[in-house]
Amino acid sequence: MNRAERRRQDKLGEKAIVSDRTRQALALLAEGASHHQAGRLQQAESIYRQALDLHPDHPEALHLLGLLAYRVGQLDKAEALLCKAIRQDAQNPLYHFNLGVVLQKDGRTEEAAESYRKALSLNPNYVEAQNNLGNALRDVGQVQEAIDAYRRALALKPHYVEAHNNLGVAFKEHGDLDRSLASYEEALRLNPNHAEAHCNKGIACQEQGRIEEAMTAFQSALHVRPDYAKAHHGLGLAYQWQQQFDLAFAALRTSADLQHNRDRPTPIARVYRSRIKHDAEQIQYLFDRDLLAPEHAPYLAALKSLNHRLDQESDSAKQLSLDNQARVTIAPSFNRILHYGDSPALAHGALNPELHVEEIEGRYLARKPEIMFVDNLLREEALRSLVRFCLESTIWKRDYENGYIGAFLSEGFCSPLILQIAEELRLRFPRIFRDHRLKQGWAFKYDSALTGLNIHADAAAVNVNFWITADEANLDPGSGGLAVWDKEAPKEWNFKAYNDVRNRGKILEFLKDQNAKPVTIPYRENRAVIFNSDLFHETDRFRFKDEYESRRVNVTLLYGNRLHEA
Repeated sequence: MNRAERRRQDKLGEKAIVSDRTRQALALLAEGASHHQAGRLQQAESIYRQALDLHPDHPEALHLLGLLAYRVGQLDKAEALLCKAIRQDAQNPLYHFNLGVVLQKDGRTEEAAESYRKALSLNPNYVEAQNNLGNALRDVGQVQEAIDAYRRALALKPHYVEAHNNLGVAFKEHGDLDRSLASYEEALRLNPNHAEAHCNKGIACQEQGRIEEAMTAFQSALHVRPDYAKAHHGLGLAYQWQQQFDLAFAALRTSADLQHNRDRPTPIARVYRSRIKHDAEQIQYLFDRDLLAPEHAPYLAALKSLNHRLDQESDSAKQLSLDNQARVTIAPSFNRILHYGDSPALAHGALNPELHVEEIEGRYLARKPEIMFVDNLLREEALRSLVRFCLESTIWKRDYENGYIGAFLSEGFCSPLILQIAEELRLRFPRIFRDHRLKQGWAFKYDSALTGLNIHADAAAVNVNFWITADEANLDPGSGGLAVWDKEAPKEWNFKAYNDVRNRGKILEFLKDQNAKPVTIPYRENRAVIFNSDLFHETDRFRFKDEYESRRVNVTLLYGNRLHEA
């Protein structure tokens, strides 16, 4: 055998080895995928990595590992693996599509939209990519573009139930409730057991004031999915509107329990430092008062350890990446509601009986646009009960970049007293609230000296924002409240457009062009600011004592619908 023949034989042998390794890798990937689909994630990861050992940089192995990382909440790792898969096979539309899913989950919606567009450039008939592109566009406030994307998806697949449902959501955000309802009805005609379409139909009916139909829709959703938190939330609001307060509270509390008290807590890869600090302080506060069982002591130790680590680190990043050990240690409690403070309704009422109704209503209606404040809103007993509820209840699961944390009605910020306050406000001041009903409510807690909410407006008719922390906690009594601009958001702007921090420049430019002036209302305990929801507003600068019980707490209640005022 001459040298050329030997080289040819060597190459054939190398190809045979590579081909054999490829076959083995593919077999391993198929085996790993079966474990993956069955939820045996550790076995799946082990087998995927065996495939990579045989075939380094195998794009499908990288892709599947990326999907596995996404499933357990490791978004950074998922993104890195999917990007590596794309470098190995840039022409696979599925890889770009799943990268978009990861980016969208991470809140990087515009980047996600670009990934979906790339998938569509490789496969123009990729109907799921069209649908997800619509979702991404809707998330950044481009509602008409989202409608166009859903329509393209339906042109490709007319019986695509998800696209009909999503089109209904987009129409609702566009202010077209009739078309919204028609889309939900079509989704339900195609799939009568589509829980999301039933729930969305309920929300649209609610906005039209068709409460009985809304309740029927929410109940239909729950018949299909008894653990559907969003439907319990909608049903809770419907009960509140019907003044069935016990049922409203039960439904909203069920929604919170379903979101936070599942047997398998949601995995967390990153958390804001302010959340760790708050939770360490709150759990210590509860232990000091014998309000938590000893079984939660390891959770407190883990939080203190993380908080100490933050104090020692010079890195000023606002988010902390949690390693596997930290996630395991805090997982059993971090996303669970360990304790609710007691906050019952009061037999003699929650609002201050000495409020001068006609004078307050007159001040609100005399100013255009409407901005005013009311001092001593609540009875002392109601104020103390609400403060205690916020101090004790471990409901603060939403954390934000600016150092504040929050909880919404459907996530734990709900008690008989809170629902009583919401209804008494509406009934006590009929000329302010007219026929507007409670739409949403939340509370935010702030760190001692970080910035608060960015400038935004709310998709409602009337805002009530009131503060409950003692005045002694406020180190700068001339500030710490709320700045409200005296020009309404353009009617054609939707909620996403004027609530997205990325639109701050656009909002400020609009306010400048309109010669808008801020009305700054200083912080006072038990002071409520009541204003037109179309007005842009932001938390004023503040400096409070750096103590757990001194955290600035504000409560917000929204009434009515922006595009459908009474």
